[in-house]
Amino acid sequence: MPLFSYQCAACGAQHEILVRGDQRPACPECGSKALEKQASRFAAISAAPAEPACASGACAAASSCPMGGCCME
Repeated sequence: MPLFSYQCAACGAQHEILVRGDQRPACPECGSKALEKQASRFAAISAAPAEPACASGACAAASSCPMGGCCME
């Protein structure tokens, strides 16, 4: 169940709201459903390159390694 940040278009209040499934949340202050989802502060984009999928050595066998068995060496 994700926690989203919303700003109410009716009263301007900002809240983090737990959203379940297709639920449409309402503002806890005024009850309006006119909420705008805000960008998460944890959704930062990094300029650093991502590690290969098997960099942790999690592949069970070289044949299942998406990087050609590099973690099996």
